[in-house]
Parts: sequence; structure tokens; C-alpha cells
Amino acid sequence: MNNVSLSSNSYQIKLLLTQLRTVVGERDVLSAERDMAFYTRGMRFGRGEAQAVVLPRTLLTLWRVLQSCVEHDVIVLMQAAKTGVTGGSTPYGSDYDRPVVVVSTRHLAGVQVIDEARQVIAFPGSTLTELENALRPLGKEPHSVIGSSCIGASVVGGICNNSGGSLVRRGPAFTEKSLFAQIDADGQLKLINNLGIALGDSPEEILSNLVAGTYTAGHAPDWNGRIWASDYADKLRDVSADSPARYNGDPDYLCESAGCAGKLAVFAVRLPTFDASPKTTTFYIGSNSEADLVALRRSLLQKLSRLPIQAEYIHRNAFDLTLRYAKHVYKAIRRFGPERLPDLIMRKAQIEKYIRATRILPANTLDIVIQLRNRLTPHGLPKRLAAYRTRFEHHLMIKTDKEDATEIHALLQEHLNQDSSAFFECTQDEARDAFLLRFSVGACTLNYCEAHGIDTDERLVAFDVALRRNDPHWRLTLPEALREQVLLESCCGHFFCFVNHQDYILKPGYDPAEFKCQVMVYLNERGARYPAEHNVGHLYQAAPDYVQQMKALDPTNSFNPGIGKTSRKKFWA
Repeated sequence: MNNVSLSSNSYQIKLLLTQLRTVVGERDVLSAERDMAFYTRGMRFGRGEAQAVVLPRTLLTLWRVLQSCVEHDVIVLMQAAKTGVTGGSTPYGSDYDRPVVVVSTRHLAGVQVIDEARQVIAFPGSTLTELENALRPLGKEPHSVIGSSCIGASVVGGICNNSGGSLVRRGPAFTEKSLFAQIDADGQLKLINNLGIALGDSPEEILSNLVAGTYTAGHAPDWNGRIWASDYADKLRDVSADSPARYNGDPDYLCESAGCAGKLAVFAVRLPTFDASPKTTTFYIGSNSEADLVALRRSLLQKLSRLPIQAEYIHRNAFDLTLRYAKHVYKAIRRFGPERLPDLIMRKAQIEKYIRATRILPANTLDIVIQLRNRLTPHGLPKRLAAYRTRFEHHLMIKTDKEDATEIHALLQEHLNQDSSAFFECTQDEARDAFLLRFSVGACTLNYCEAHGIDTDERLVAFDVALRRNDPHWRLTLPEALREQVLLESCCGHFFCFVNHQDYILKPGYDPAEFKCQVMVYLNERGARYPAEHNVGHLYQAAPDYVQQMKALDPTNSFNPGIGKTSRKKFWA
């Protein structure tokens, strides 16, 4: 928003801030730039200006915050765990046509287990870890688990972004059942209950009954409906298909909150649970032949009686960068559990705020200290994992139900070329550390940039790519002119889904926007779709049918305008 319009609206902004403080309390309305910094900068990409950050602590106060924002005609950016990598849940720049208010739902945690533990209702601030912990004593699992860049991710954020996750059988996050607020074409805020549960008529009644659990699950006439992508496993097995299995904005998985990209304010979603596997086996595969692994993937998808639980890939470059620059991440998860990581990240941000305020120490002082400790401490990996890192370029972890292990073991022996590949069955500790390393990869390039004082907007270029199911290649092999621009790269991914996460740190002096455009040309030639699972954010152009979906959800363009490189103007002008 430009300075002239900001000045002309300053009185209205003061009124809004006063009203918001009345609704949520003084401490939960942030308006100083340094206090808002954590919420106005993306985890990897994007930063912008906001007039306030509001942190409601109940669903009812969230509703009243939205009422105030609509009354004062401001832009609302709904923000959950802020784990996305495309800047889609933070302001981007300063050229909005209305004041911007970020509404963080991090205090709105809560999970309700319903229908004899066959389903759950998740509130806006609930995390995947919270959901896992709630279901574990019941012998159940959620749709998704902690993933590559999304440790600490929220359940609702995953639905809004159609996040894919690492669980092979369950597909992208999706539901047709949710409770959400929408601004209609007349600028009126409405609370729409499509949870399939009778909760009352007024917003106050609906929200109060939901939070108190004063409802009967299963008796509403529209209780039935799709609450997960049950066709996904069949899509994966179609290895000859000339299209990706999943990608962000796929019309098959767009419905109201699902894939809404922040164009609605979501209060709750209804999701399925799944029986937990009582015992599992993890195979660790090393190879120096990409072709061997691609052929193995094709064979396993066609021949396995039941698909494995997870199939995760790490390239040796990512392995090395993670051991060097994200060692503290996987060690923290191993020691404290994933549920503590968001608190640790917030604590780090608070310390950095005070460091910046002193103007004595470099802004990245804490990152320098962390990386010094990483350099001086041992990696702590089991010996066989470390040995495979030395022997092999490509690393693949396949986790399966124990009763399926014999079948997979036989197929690995049959299809892997022993001259270029090998595998072993992991112990419990080896399996734990292998997946922790894999799910810490998303932090390695970010931590490298932070430690070296590199602006991630200028030199870190990330790709989240859904490859064709019949693509004969896995790696992104760039033309020589593009490879020359790269200082470091990191590659990991969900291998059976053929979703590749590729990060590039560019050498100084190269244009990241031009580099990204040229890589997109290469990806288009391969028939890939992007992003695969992290939302279009402010990095990618939304497809025309996706834009039409956004316009239908938010006709006044008041929620998250500009997403997918669309208009930031009111009514999409």
C-alpha cells in the first residue's frame, strides 16, 4: 500500500486497531514492525507490509476479528503454522490497495475425535503432530505425518493447500466437509457450516456448540461425503500415464476449503483416520544409478500386492548439506519430538528480534552460533547410514507393513542391479534416523543462507515439481547454461508419487527470476506440473481454472489477494 493512501486511511486504521484490541486484548494485536516481523516474512520466500497481526485465542474471537476487518474493508491474510515455502501465507510487497491484517491461528489448536475414532474434526491451529499424538493411543493415524518442509505444519493449512505429504496410499490433503467464513459478492461475511453436523443457526451458536462438543456426529442428512482422496493409490499404479499423479490446483481435489489457498477463513475441517500399522519394516536402498531406481519404482508400483507406507528419496548433495547445516534440526526432533519444534522456532525468532534491536551484532548472529556448533559436534547417524552416504549417490527409504516386508525384499533382490545398488533392512533406530534426516532436508538450504547472510529471496530458488507418472527420469538435469549459475543444490522427494523437491542456491550476480523462468521452460518440456504440493503462493502463476475457483470463493478479493500472481485489487480489478 503506498504512503499516500496509507496516510489518508490512518484514522480508520487506528479505529480498526482499537476495535481489534477490544476483541482479542492488547497483547494479541501486534502493530510494531519488529513485533510483526516473524509473521510478515515467509519461511523461505516473500516478505511484505501489514498494519497489524492479530492472534485470536478462540473461534468466536476469530469470527469477531473477521467481522471487524470486513467492517473496515481491509485485506485479511489467514496464517496457520507458516511452514509454506512459496510465501502464500504472508504479505508480499507493499502495493496492496487496502490495509493488510494478518490473522494468525496458531493459538486455535484443538482436535475432536468423533465417530468411534474413525474421523476427526481439526481446528485452525491444530498441527499434524498434535493430531498424531491424539490418535496414537487409539491405534489410529491421521491422513498425513510430518513432512519434508512441513515439520510443525497445521492440519487446516494442509487442506487449504492440497498438501501432498509422504504417505503413499493416501494422496493429497482433501475434504468436502468444513466450516468456513466467506465474504460474498455484496461484501457480507457469512459463516458456512458444511461439516455435515447440525450445530445451530447463528455463528455464535455454531461455534459455541462445536467447541463444546454439544452435537451428535453421524445423524445429519449430509454426513456422508468425500473426506480423502481415496482414488490416489490407483492413480499411482497407472505408471504409463502421461501426467502427474497429483499437483496443486488439481480440479479433482478442489472443493471449498480444500485447495482454497487462503481465499476462505477456515474454522474446522472433518477428516478420516486410518488404522495404525502395528509393526513396520524399513528398507534403506543406496544406488549409483538413477535408472535403476526409476525402474524399481515402476516395478514395485505394478507388482506389489499392497503399496508401502512411505517411499522417500534423498540425493547425496542433500544428505551432505543436511548433515552440515540442518544437523540441529533432526537432533532436536530426535531429542524433543516434533511437537516442540514450532516453539523452538518461535523462541529463535524472539532472540533474533532482540539481536536486531541492539544494532551491535550481525542479524544472523544466532545462525552463526548454531552452525559453529553443528561443525564441532558429531553427526550421530548410525554407521550403516553414514557408510551408504559414502558409497552411493542416491538414497531411498521404503517403509512398509511388516507382513509385506517379505514380498518387497524379494522384489528388491530381483530388480536392483547389484553392481550399482544395495539395500539393507533397518533397525528401529536406523529407520527413525533415516526419516528424520529426510524430513530435515527442507531446512538445509535455508540454514545455509542464514548462516552465510544470503538473502533467500535473491539467491535461493526452490522447485516443487510433480513429474509425469511415466517419466523415465527422476532428477532435474538442467542445461549447461543454467547449471553454471548454481552454487549448491539439494534434491529430495516423495519417490513413488514422483514429487521432486529441488532447491538451488545461485552464485552471486545471477537473476533468480530469470533462472526460475528458464527452469520452468525445461519443466514444461518434460510435461511436469508445479507446484506439486506447496501451493502457488507468490511464486507460481495459477492455472486459469484455479483462478476461476478462487474468484468464486472470494468475489471481493479480500482474502489473500495476489496469490498465484493474480490481481491484488478489490473485486479482482
